[in-house]
Amino acid sequence: MDKSARKNILLGFFVLIGIILFIIGIFLVGAKNEMFMKTFPISAKFTNAVGLKAGSNVRYNGVKVGIVKSVTLINDTLVQVDMQIEAGKRVFIHGNAIASIVSDGLMGDKIINLTSGKSETETAEVKDHEFVQVQNPLNTDIVLQTLNQTNENIRVITGNLKNITSEIVSGNGTAQSLYKDTVMANNLKKSFSNLDAITVQVLQVSKSLQQVTNKIESGNGALSEIINDTVLANNLSETMDKLKQTSDELIRASGSLTKTVEKANSGKGPINMLLSDTTLSANVQQSMINIKKASVGLDENMEALKHNFLTRGYFRKMEKKKRKEEENK
Repeated sequence: MDKSARKNILLGFFVLIGIILFIIGIFLVGAKNEMFMKTFPISAKFTNAVGLKAGSNVRYNGVKVGIVKSVTLINDTLVQVDMQIEAGKRVFIHGNAIASIVSDGLMGDKIINLTSGKSETETAEVKDHEFVQVQNPLNTDIVLQTLNQTNENIRVITGNLKNITSEIVSGNGTAQSLYKDTVMANNLKKSFSNLDAITVQVLQVSKSLQQVTNKIESGNGALSEIINDTVLANNLSETMDKLKQTSDELIRASGSLTKTVEKANSGKGPINMLLSDTTLSANVQQSMINIKKASVGLDENMEALKHNFLTRGYFRKMEKKKRKEEENK
C-alpha cells in the first residue's frame, strides 16, 4: 500500500470518527433539551425572572420533568416563561400546580420548580398551553438593601451602647449617676411600693364598685330602687320643674327689687320720698300716734257699750252664741 492510499484511509477514519462524535453530541444536546422526547407546553407569568434562561431545568417536587423553552418580556411588570414538559409526567401535574423560580442548589443556576397546589379537591391534569399559578421569587436586591440598612442601624446602636458603657466605666455622665445613686434607687423602690399599695386600693375600690353594680343589676338595694322607680323619677322631674319656676320667679323679683333700689339710690320713686322726706316722715309718725289714741278711745267706748243697759243685751247674746259654737266644736 502506497503512502497516498494510507493517508486517504487515515483521513477517512478521522472524518468518520468526527461524524460519529458530531452525531453523539447532537443526541446529547437533544436529550438535554428534550428535542427527541414527546413533550407538551405549559406557561407561567412572573413579575421577576432574574437568572432564568432558556434551557433551564423544570422540576416537579425536585424531579426533572422538562426544560424552559423561552423567557419573554410581556410588559414592564410581567415576564412569560414557556416550558416543555415530558408527556409521561402529565399525570403528576395538575391544574392547581404552582410554579416558582428557585436556585439549583446553594449557588446553582435558576430553575423552575413545580409543586402541587393546596386545594383539598383533586383537579384535572394540566392542559397544553395552560398557564399555571406562580409564586414570585424573592427580590434579592431588596433583601440585600434591607440587610445593609439593618447593619447600619446595628452599627449606630452599637456605637451608642459603647458611649454609654464608656461613661459608666469612667464615672461621668447621667448614666453613671443613675447607676451609682443609692438615694435614687431607694426612692424608686419606695415609689414602686407606693404603686403596689395604690394598686391594692384600686382593686378594693373596683371590687366594691362591682358589688354595687351587681346589686343594681339584680334589683337589690336602695340605689337600685331609686334608679328603677319610675314614679320617683317622675316626682323628681316635677320637683325640678317647680324649682326652675321658683328660680325664675326669684330672678324676676330680684330684678324688680334691683330696679326699686336703683330708683331709691337715684332719688326717684315713693320709697326714696318716704326715706328722704322728713316732713312726710313726721306726718306718718303723728298719724300713727293719733291712730293709737283713737284705738284706745275705741276700746273704752266698746267697754262702755257693753255695760250700757241699752246695748249690753246684744253683747251677752253674742257671748252665748260664741260659747255654744266652742262647745259644738
